[in-house]
Formats: sequence, structure tokens, C-alpha cells
Amino acid sequence: MRKIRAIALREFLAAVRARAFLVTILLMPVLIATSIGLHVLVQKLDAEKEKHYALIDRSPGGKLAQFLQQALAVMQNARAKDPSLRGLFSGKTSFVIVEPSAATPEAMARQRHEISQQIAQGAYEGLLEIGPLVLEIQAGGQFLNADKVPDEAAVRFQAKSAGAQLIRRLFEQFINQAVQLERFRKKGLSPADIVQVQQLIVLKPKALTRQDPKTGEYVDAADETPMVNLILPAVLIGLMFMVIMIGATPAMHVIIEEKSLRIAEVLLGSVTPFQLMAGKLLGILGVALTMSAVYLGGGCFLAWYYGYADLLPFGVLLWFVPMLVMALLIFGALFIAVGSAASDIKDTQTLLMPIMLFACLPMFALVPIMQDPNGPIARLCSAFPFATPMLLVARQ
Repeated sequence: MRKIRAIALREFLAAVRARAFLVTILLMPVLIATSIGLHVLVQKLDAEKEKHYALIDRSPGGKLAQFLQQALAVMQNARAKDPSLRGLFSGKTSFVIVEPSAATPEAMARQRHEISQQIAQGAYEGLLEIGPLVLEIQAGGQFLNADKVPDEAAVRFQAKSAGAQLIRRLFEQFINQAVQLERFRKKGLSPADIVQVQQLIVLKPKALTRQDPKTGEYVDAADETPMVNLILPAVLIGLMFMVIMIGATPAMHVIIEEKSLRIAEVLLGSVTPFQLMAGKLLGILGVALTMSAVYLGGGCFLAWYYGYADLLPFGVLLWFVPMLVMALLIFGALFIAVGSAASDIKDTQTLLMPIMLFACLPMFALVPIMQDPNGPIARLCSAFPFATPMLLVARQ
């Protein structure tokens, strides 16, 4: 045991004293913050970009196009007054009404092709084409099969970029409102009464009600708690994966280097192979725990500094430590085994492939597990040894 402890201490000190270790600890938060900042900057630049959508209204009278322009103007005014609505769509979105072509299939296809070319050249972001029969009620009611609806009774949306699809739901909502109002008007109902009757009920998502241990009052958890419950598992699993990769990979390279320089032969003259590998594995464990302690401590400090400390489930953070130890022992042993079996760095690329697949498996099952932590998928995946530590943290 004394020899194992000496090897582990030497591996730990050699790793934490290296400049690369300090650079990694300091550089990783900077890279994450930079990536988040770039994402926010790109969103702001995209929001300020002026976007035009071609609008072809083939409905009788072309009244739906006017309604869409008015609805978009109302939404933009609300966005300017309420900052919380600024993430819904670009503040400079507008419709450009295009005169419909003749109602023949060839003429409509030609017009769509012309506008599609303009979209490809950047003149428009997309095309919204309202069919001539959208005001007619189709058979099927609320359970209408979209595949059986003809194009004349539907609305076509065409765009070049995938990002333009995000605004499609907003346009769909506007068109449905316009069509319903027009149908009600034909029935002789007042538009003002229709708007009042169709006012939506507000659904407020809340966290579980709990009892204050000090006062005994029943209170709701903070509104940010559901969001934390979704983000925190991904953050913890990402941290666990990063710590495993950063902590275990250098140990594999060290073993290959010691084998090539004949250092391992000298060490094996005084210790057994088990003692040598066990000491290196414990050294990996110490380095990874040090790194995770720095990141978890920094995260908890930021949460406390900005007033979100009460949202952190510290029980989950306590569970994170033993699960991290289990994951490090599993994957650290595998990385050490790869280093022992490989003769040079090139051989490790092939041997690491199945290990990396096992390490990434929890990422693939993270979404269904967070949606149903006690469901059959969560229980089945948690029984897989290589995924157990990460997935148990997510389920907690």
C-alpha cells in the first residue's frame, strides 16, 4: 500500500504542477464564456438584420395579407415595449406583398421558381403563399390529416435557411387567427366579440409546492427551478465527461512514454504491475477531483453571488462526487489498459474508439431520461455499467 500511495502522490504532483494543468483550469471557463458570448452576439446581430418575406395571397379579396401585416406590426410594437418578447423574432421582419400570378399550375410554379431564385440571392428570407381555398372548412375538423389537404386549401412556406423555419410557427399562428376571424365574419359574428371569446387562458408552469421548515408555510419554489432542473444535469454530465477526458488521457500517454524510454522496466524492478497501475489510477483520481472541486466551487460561488444559491440542489452535488469517483475508476482503468496495450500513440487511436463510444452513450439518452427519470429507458440505461455514474446523476 505504501508503494501505491507513493506512485499516486508522484503522479498527482507531477500533473498539478504542470503548466498545462493550470492553463487548462483557467482556459476552460474562458472558452465556455467566450462561446456563450459569441452565441449571444450572433443572436443580437441576427435580430438587427432586416428580413423580408415574400407574401402571395391567393385568397378571395386578398384580405389575409393585410391582416398579416397588421398582426406583425402589432407584434413588433409589443416587442419594442416589452423586452421579454425580443427573443421571439427579428424586430425588422416585414412582408412584401407580391401580386399573385394566374391560377394555372404552370404559372404558379413559374412564380414560385422566380421567388425561390430571389431567396437564394438574398432578396427574401422566405416565401409565404396562401392558397385560394384556405377559408373553406375541410373535412376532418380538429383531427385533419395534413397530407390529404390539397395545396389550394393550405399555406406554403418555403425558405433557404433552416433558421427561417423558426418563424414559421409565428406565421402559422397569424394565418390561423386571420382565417378564423374571416370565417366568423361570414357567419355574422362581430370581430370584437370574437377576439374577446378567443382570449387564451394563461398556463403558468410552477415547481413543486414545498413547506418552509422554519415558518411551516406552504410555498412554491422559484420560477427558475424547472429551468435549473433541465440545465443542471447537462452541466454536471458535461463536467464529468470533461474531467474524465482531461484526467485520464495524459495518464495513457505517460504509460506509453515510460514504456518507450524503458522507465517502466526500472519501476517494475521495485513494484508489481498491479501496484504501478493502481498508483497511476489513484493519481488520475486525485487530479480529476481537484479539477472538479475548482469548477464546482466556482459555480457555487457564482450562484451565491448572483442570488441563485437556493435553486441549487446540493444533494445532487453531493451525489456527484461518488459518481465521479466511480466513472474515473472505470474509464481511468480503461485508458491505462489502452496505454499498456499500445506500443505507440498511433495504436491508441483504434483502441480508444470503443471506449469513447461508451463514454458518449449517456449523452444520447440524456433527453428522454430528464423527461422521465424513473421510466423504463432511464432504468435500462442506468444498468449499463459504463453509463451508470453519469445517468444516475442526471436522474437525481
